[in-house]
Amino acid sequence: NMKLILCIFEQLSGLKINFHKSEIFYFGKAKEVEDQYRQIFGCESGSLPLKYLGVPIHYRKLRNAEWYPIECRFADKLGCWKGKMLSYGDRLVLINSVLTSLPMFMFSFFEVPIGVRKRFDYYRSRFFWQSDEHKQKYRLTKWNIICRPKDQGGLGIEVLDLKNKSLLSKWLFKLLNEEGMWQELLQNKYLHSKTLAQVGISPTDSPFWKGLMRVKEDFFSRGSFKIGNGVSTRFWEDTWLGGTPLMHQYPSLYNVTQRKNVSVHEVLAAAPPL
Repeated sequence: NMKLILCIFEQLSGLKINFHKSEIFYFGKAKEVEDQYRQIFGCESGSLPLKYLGVPIHYRKLRNAEWYPIECRFADKLGCWKGKMLSYGDRLVLINSVLTSLPMFMFSFFEVPIGVRKRFDYYRSRFFWQSDEHKQKYRLTKWNIICRPKDQGGLGIEVLDLKNKSLLSKWLFKLLNEEGMWQELLQNKYLHSKTLAQVGISPTDSPFWKGLMRVKEDFFSRGSFKIGNGVSTRFWEDTWLGGTPLMHQYPSLYNVTQRKNVSVHEVLAAAPPL
């Protein structure tokens, strides 16, 4: 049946599947008949995580060891630059334009583990202060200080934690403000009748969606809503009236209210007419 579906896909799309260059992945009971599927499709068995456009894909959270190929790309770049007579200014340009940009595609899809971010900072810091990894040099100031913006006394090196949160928040912004196929897929799978603000993390959620949910509160706290019908805006927790959420403007009222995480539409619809 599956091969028939793929043949129909080829007829409808005009595309030809190269089974010799394809891999087949098995889940659940399908693993028991792996050999039969391999003979039917003529594909080799694949193993997770698989790579799609350079991004490792897995149904579970990626382990630190599975981020190792990205670290290797860092080490390869440093190997090319090692031993060259580079000033601090030259190293700063290379850090901002090359090293910091290498993991950005991954940072835009996954919440990066703390240990991985520390390794990336280790590579960037070592290159800035030492250039040649075999020659230890004294560090004149802390790394978090030189990562500050230039108007705050730093060198403007991007903070990877903040960059990761910003890139993930961009998905939330597009989910709220734009329409498209991927937005519809996420809404049908995770939101159902709930709003983005109301939905939480479930153990069965994908690593991508869990990453979005963990930056959600930071995202909502740094923006404000324009009220339309009020269905997608929380009355107390979101910023829509004034510069801060009503829960912060009127904490005593919020503490005694029994209806938290309700929308503006629900509250105003239940209010008696003037």
